[in-house]
Amino acid sequence: MIFSKNLYWGRHAGKRKQYILENLRKRHFQPGAYVIIEAKSPNLYEIYNQAMFLNPRLDTDDVEVLGIGYGYKDAVECVTRMILSRSDLQP
Repeated sequence: MIFSKNLYWGRHAGKRKQYILENLRKRHFQPGAYVIIEAKSPNLYEIYNQAMFLNPRLDTDDVEVLGIGYGYKDAVECVTRMILSRSDLQP
């Protein structure tokens, strides 16, 4: 798992940055944590529960995490901010 240099944080996840990052790096189960990654076209982003990255059958070492939310609603709000900040989508 690779963390983006411009990592976006949800409102609730931002309060727990160190705790969440430490557990994600160590691949510990992090209940309530959702990661946001780039999706394949035509979608922009995908939201996954962090537990998906613990599955040894999935190769998630080269996946770039663009955002982190603590709770699904927090992750959706984070994606909304990510979309609004994109310059290529502005009219």
